[in-house]
Amino acid sequence: MDRFRTFFLVLGLMLPPAVLVNQAAKSAGIVATLSPANPIVGVTTVSITGTASAGATVTDTSTFPDGTGHLFFMKADNNGKYVDGPFMLRQLGTFHDVLQDRATGASTTISYAGVGDFSVSVDPASRQAAKGETVSFSVMFTSVAAFEGGVVPTALHLSDIPGATAWWSEPSVFVPSRLSVSAKLMVRTSADTPTGTYENIIVQGSNGSVTHAAPGKLGLKVN
Repeated sequence: MDRFRTFFLVLGLMLPPAVLVNQAAKSAGIVATLSPANPIVGVTTVSITGTASAGATVTDTSTFPDGTGHLFFMKADNNGKYVDGPFMLRQLGTFHDVLQDRATGASTTISYAGVGDFSVSVDPASRQAAKGETVSFSVMFTSVAAFEGGVVPTALHLSDIPGATAWWSEPSVFVPSRLSVSAKLMVRTSADTPTGTYENIIVQGSNGSVTHAAPGKLGLKVN
């Protein structure tokens, strides 16, 4: 059964290798293991495999790193073996799953995470703008350790520039494994924007429960 785990910056931070925790079942009768271990987010196809009672319906209540909950169903064969997947991890952070044998009520938990990360950089780090002018900052999102997935860009403290409006060229970007992709942060001043230098803009991006910011702060000098 194919399915994908839904996806979507302190710079260069590497997430730890996948952690597999199979706690004791509330009652005997169901086990679960993620394989292969140490999957790369967005790249490695994995499955949760295990045993339950013969012919039982098994549910997987999964809490994704972004906090959303998802419910999946599978059927154990006559020997009690079941397969949840294959699927790919589409979010950075830790997944927490509760698997239950619906015939006996037995349950077990498993937690896991994927390998990989991304970094963020900005060029140029400062711009000049006349009142009423639009300028752009090019923001680069780069795959680290083969990560592949979506990143949602945001910018903080833009409200500190009176009269200015801002938007992104893309509401989200897809970062290919081992490659980079860019998005533009557009800032438009107005006739009411006071002359001065604004140096408190923070650019960041998020995937799952992981958020990274570009090093340093952006500066905008309004003439």
